[in-house]
Amino acid sequence: MKRSVSVVCVLCLLLVLTTGCWSRRELNELAIVTGIGIDKLDNQYLLSLQVLNMGQAGSEAPGGGGGSSLPVTTQYIKADSVYEGFRRLTTKLPRKLYFSHIRVLVFSETLAREGLRDILDLFVRDHEIRPDFFLIVTKGVEAREVMSQIVPIEQSPATALLKSLEISEKNWSPTIAITLDEFITDLMKVGKEGVMTGLQLNGDLRTGQTDANLKSVNPPSYFRFSNIGVFKNDKLVGWLNEDESRGFSYITNRVNATVTDVPCDSGGRSTVEILRSHTNLKGSAPQGEPVITVEVEAEGNIGEISCREDLSKPETIYAFERRAERVIDGYIRQAVRKARQSSRSDIFGFGEAIHRYDPRNWNRLKDDWDRYFMSVKVDTRIDVKLRRTGKVGQSFIDKMK
Repeated sequence: MKRSVSVVCVLCLLLVLTTGCWSRRELNELAIVTGIGIDKLDNQYLLSLQVLNMGQAGSEAPGGGGGSSLPVTTQYIKADSVYEGFRRLTTKLPRKLYFSHIRVLVFSETLAREGLRDILDLFVRDHEIRPDFFLIVTKGVEAREVMSQIVPIEQSPATALLKSLEISEKNWSPTIAITLDEFITDLMKVGKEGVMTGLQLNGDLRTGQTDANLKSVNPPSYFRFSNIGVFKNDKLVGWLNEDESRGFSYITNRVNATVTDVPCDSGGRSTVEILRSHTNLKGSAPQGEPVITVEVEAEGNIGEISCREDLSKPETIYAFERRAERVIDGYIRQAVRKARQSSRSDIFGFGEAIHRYDPRNWNRLKDDWDRYFMSVKVDTRIDVKLRRTGKVGQSFIDKMK
């Protein structure tokens, strides 16, 4: 009897503690935001929010299959602050904005040069926003123009940006994918500055804002990730070109896979496919003179060759490895030179490396690191191993009549 009473008491207690889905939100009450663009216009922020059209989001192709409307809509609003803009949009939308599924946050180049500190505070502070989305800065266009483009293949333009950036980073070293939490971490570090990937729009931008962009074999408007934006604190201060961006990726251990042109001794060029790469960055400051050592170990294959080289000979492979090492060394030195000359920004984390390996001497340098960064000695140790040459050793070109 006592045991039965105890069980009943426990069940009653569980019923009291079980409150159900008290914070539930029905899907038909939400406007799911997948991408946000932010511009500065007339001393106000112009927000471009890409919102899923839930009635069309399940159609097989953008603009078709499930109805006549597009799977996304872009809403625009001007406000004195980003948070105010989000609330002002409730006067235009019949649903509450839901930010947990943001894919990308796009800043215009003009706004990025003024500084992003105050804007980023909201995205870190708000409990509904997850910090794992990508940050992108436009180059030569406004963020609102990016967010209004209709993109073939993917239903949501924000999703297209996300997937393209993920794939490009894994296969093309000049492109990097930076999340909000990564950028904020770099802002707080001493001896490390932040970067973002740049985005350009090509073609007829007006046509790209209509469904005509979906009805052409050769879309009149398309986006392309191009170069890396260099930041000093929270402000954009310059750009790395493609080769300099490669160097940045090698220094910061962000190369997953890529291809590199390597010259041939006999004239012509070859293409080396890098399959794996690892970089170890070491720093020290003996006698107060900072020294950085960049150790790169890479493995790859011969992907393409347009010169008279007999790849069946081991000495030919060794020669290609040495030339590939010199090419990578050139990328690294170009990146360091550009960061010093145009932006004076330690985007590579050289100061952080000295702090990690030589903390005692770092304490003497950190208060004046911007000056020391301009003269830090950079040594490179690069080791490239080419494992395969494909199905053939010597090219058929040499055997042609």
